[in-house]
Amino acid sequence: MDAEMSRDRRRIRSSRVLDGSQAMRLLTELRRFTGGEIVLDFSGVRRFEPFGLEVLLQGLSGPQAGGPRIWCSGLPPGLAERFREENSLIA
Repeated sequence: MDAEMSRDRRRIRSSRVLDGSQAMRLLTELRRFTGGEIVLDFSGVRRFEPFGLEVLLQGLSGPQAGGPRIWCSGLPPGLAERFREENSLIA
């Protein structure tokens, strides 16, 4: 996981495999921020494990009032549709 940050925006890049452990690390990182925008960049992920996707989708589906606005980018089309269905934003 790689992160870069500007004043109001943070980009977190995932790479290789999104499994349950990686999903939990992403969610932990997201909880550290209380405002602005976060872009989760999945363009470097080669494989999405089913359990990792479930963990991430459940973690992103909770209430985010007052928290950062979260965008997802670099998802394959089928997964992008699933994230849309779960109300996660797609960039």
